[in-house]
Amino acid sequence: MKRHDLRSAVGFLLAACLLTACGARTEQTPSQAPTEPAAPEVAETEAPEETPATEEVPRDMLPGLDIAALENTMPEEDCGAFAAYLPVLRGEQTFRWVAGPYDGYPDYNWEPFDADMTAVRDQLWRGFEQGPPETLTLDRLAVRDIDGDGTAELVLLFQDGAYNYLVLHREEDDDVYGTSFYVRWFEGLQKNGVYWGAGGAGDSTYYRMAFRNGLFEQEELGRRVEWANGCTCTLGGETVTEADFDAWYTENMVGDVTWYAPDGSVIPENQ
Repeated sequence: MKRHDLRSAVGFLLAACLLTACGARTEQTPSQAPTEPAAPEVAETEAPEETPATEEVPRDMLPGLDIAALENTMPEEDCGAFAAYLPVLRGEQTFRWVAGPYDGYPDYNWEPFDADMTAVRDQLWRGFEQGPPETLTLDRLAVRDIDGDGTAELVLLFQDGAYNYLVLHREEDDDVYGTSFYVRWFEGLQKNGVYWGAGGAGDSTYYRMAFRNGLFEQEELGRRVEWANGCTCTLGGETVTEADFDAWYTENMVGDVTWYAPDGSVIPENQ
């Protein structure tokens, strides 16, 4: 090959390479679309467990009351009647505090309200300068049908407020009603429901209780008032001789109810 032909060939090859390189530089390679950042992984969390609502435990206002001992001591009839009032004593059930012969006396100006044993404490200590104690102090209790309706009442004597009785009465629908008496107005409760309220020295009035139309009432059965030169006696509001009154007294004062101490023991009569 001649020298100028070789040069021509080499030049041709160089030109071809330059064109190829230029084409490579000018060719646009499509760019990839930017990828969206991956959403951050959210850790799965368990829903918090619901905390069950805790029931409020009734306050024990009668810590000295030995229910098991009482049930072991009482005869079966008294035990069954006593058990019906336990929800009230434990603070699990309220009772309807309504007018009695003395609450709201003389015109029954008393607004009924639902009460528990804490309210009993507050009511018995109302009007005292010192604040009420934490709990009630029960002196004794009795179970007896005192209104003659065939269902036993629960009679509680508290030392609170200078000694007061609370009488609880249960209706057929298991609703419970209650009223209170100062200790001197409800003494000597007999097995037949007769009791007396001292009106002063030498003055004794005998009653029987009834529960009517949502109220506690009492009927005066007899009264004896001692004087320096004798006595005045009435039966059913009518004046009678002392002998007639004594006969009535013998027939109706048949013996005290059985009183139980909070520890379950029986309290001897006249104590």
